[in-house]
Amino acid sequence: MVIKILKQNMRRYCVTFAAVAGLLSTALSCSIDPLEGGNGAGEAVFPSAKIVNVQDDPVEGSLLVRLKDLSAYEALRQKLAASGVTLAPMYRGLSAPATKVGSPEAGLACWCRLEFSSNADLDSLAYAVAAYDEVGKVQFNNRMKVASDGRSYPITRSASASVSSAPFNDPELGLQWHYYNDGSTDIAPTARRGADINVTDAWRLETGRPEVIVAVCDLGVQWNHPDLAANMWVNVKEKNGVEGQTDDDNEYVDDIYGYNFVDDTGEIDWSSPGNTGHGTHVAGTVAAVNNNGIGVAGVAGGDGSPDSGVRIMALQIFNGDRGASVDKCCEAIKYAADMGACILQCSWGNQTQFTGDDDFASQNAEAEALEYFINHRGNCDALPDGNIAIFASGNDAWNRAAYPGAGRDCISVTAVASDGLPAYYTNYGPGCNIAAPGGEYFTGGMIDSETGCVLSTMPTEPIDYTEGGETLQTVTDYGYMQGTSMACPHVSGVAALGLSYALTLGKTFTKDQFVSMLLTSVNDIDSRLFGTKQTLVTSASGVQSMGDLDLTAYVGKMGTGTIDAWRLLMQIEGTPCLMAEVGRSQRLSLDSIFGGGSSGLSYIENVTISDEDYEALGLLTPPVIKGGSLLIQPEKAGAAKLTVTAIAGAGTPSNGQTIGGSYITKEISVIARGISNGNGGWL
Repeated sequence: MVIKILKQNMRRYCVTFAAVAGLLSTALSCSIDPLEGGNGAGEAVFPSAKIVNVQDDPVEGSLLVRLKDLSAYEALRQKLAASGVTLAPMYRGLSAPATKVGSPEAGLACWCRLEFSSNADLDSLAYAVAAYDEVGKVQFNNRMKVASDGRSYPITRSASASVSSAPFNDPELGLQWHYYNDGSTDIAPTARRGADINVTDAWRLETGRPEVIVAVCDLGVQWNHPDLAANMWVNVKEKNGVEGQTDDDNEYVDDIYGYNFVDDTGEIDWSSPGNTGHGTHVAGTVAAVNNNGIGVAGVAGGDGSPDSGVRIMALQIFNGDRGASVDKCCEAIKYAADMGACILQCSWGNQTQFTGDDDFASQNAEAEALEYFINHRGNCDALPDGNIAIFASGNDAWNRAAYPGAGRDCISVTAVASDGLPAYYTNYGPGCNIAAPGGEYFTGGMIDSETGCVLSTMPTEPIDYTEGGETLQTVTDYGYMQGTSMACPHVSGVAALGLSYALTLGKTFTKDQFVSMLLTSVNDIDSRLFGTKQTLVTSASGVQSMGDLDLTAYVGKMGTGTIDAWRLLMQIEGTPCLMAEVGRSQRLSLDSIFGGGSSGLSYIENVTISDEDYEALGLLTPPVIKGGSLLIQPEKAGAAKLTVTAIAGAGTPSNGQTIGGSYITKEISVIARGISNGNGGWL
């Protein structure tokens, strides 16, 4: 007898009864009406509405199912066991029979893993299992994709100049243009002043606090790297406990710096063949140790003192070309929530297509795991009601973001190059929320330069890996990479810096408030998206070559703008920002500060500004108030705070003897970039 199985695309696949006799005979006994199209000769067609995705590099011998409800576990287990299929909880320590209905974990406990022979037909089994009344959803256990080509490039020159506005002594900080871009052609022929995350001045206010934990879900992070070790999250109970057993009752053994979900061990692996150093590179952008006299700086890496810098939790979901399946990713996400992370840094995604966010959120194990993380109370008092998940948008040059990052509750990051324009590889369009430097090796003209990529930490020993049949060796200690993978940790780092500053100021925000501030702490990009730029382009046939990239295709599709660390800190303070152009004297309207009647107010002419802020803008003369506007001439890109005082109600303040006006004192921020435009950004 032949059983026909209906696939999502409505094609029919045949499987012999002998191959899956027990399982399919049980499925046939369920009260499921055959769909129209059966030939009436002992054939039946099963519905496929419960199957939520299609195969895309799935794990062999594995399927994921979501129970219809918690009570369905035992009945389904017995039915599957009769056919030689094992049903097991997808999350350790979280079985459906032992989980309380209505608890935060109830949805996760409904997800189970089916285990069977590795040579079994996944399509056939998926459609047979979907016929069980106890099953709500079936999902292929696909492997995720890293949002980077994994290629790294060595440092070929030393930093020619220090970053004058940075308070740190890290020797390679001057090569990290993504933090401070002076437009030097040493970066790239097309480098643009101000195409950075504007963090060096932000470091004068905040450098990162250890209460903020960033979970890096990626390849293994080298936790003992000289430029990372001091900023690694440490599970103290496990570190001080007995080796080979769990000392904190979370059922993970020796999870001192995180966990290796690929090999099910507390030993994080960054040195096995096939590893590219990707996880170590990402972690360094978030929180390489600052001001320690070696290597590079991290966005939220502290000031070199023991109690500064955010903490990196290493959650390994890739090991070379292994792992990164849906179940491993979900388990890592739950671990991050349970162990106190407040930011989930994810430079990975999948290529499964969904009709929209509702389709994704209602059907997938990843969506349910992310919902658990986002709504979980983390370790950061500045976010009392949840956490933040940040994803790379993807490197396929698609006109949409990849899921899970494309989901409405996640932040999806696009990539710009050192020219401040879209990188040739970045995804863009629906689902993309914000842009950040991801770097670009091909920088224009006939010149190739690794310095246009993002510089960060790399494993301290060389590793061989294969790319396109070619055996390559990773760069050691420090190196350049490019991708939305590199853009994503810039946003995670800025978010971590912002939460640290909120803690310093004793402020709290809902997760929705904080995400809104983060996504509006940006500089304009759309005003520059006209014409073309020369870079590496991909033809319709997939061939890559130097060519002209049409920038108009990206208008309104790179997210809200490019992330700006200083702007976020100002929003957290509640300090308004004004944009200024570098290199010319200008009058800045105070309407946004003092209201529409600002020009009619009287002001104290002299503006209060510290020496440090004076230097940050490269001012040659003090800023003053003239004609109701701020008169200022910054000579370098930077950011500063100053205090302006107006007099309301009269031209002079009251002196106790006469009627006079009231003082109105406002602290404001000035951000000096390249050429300002009407949208508040820069060119």
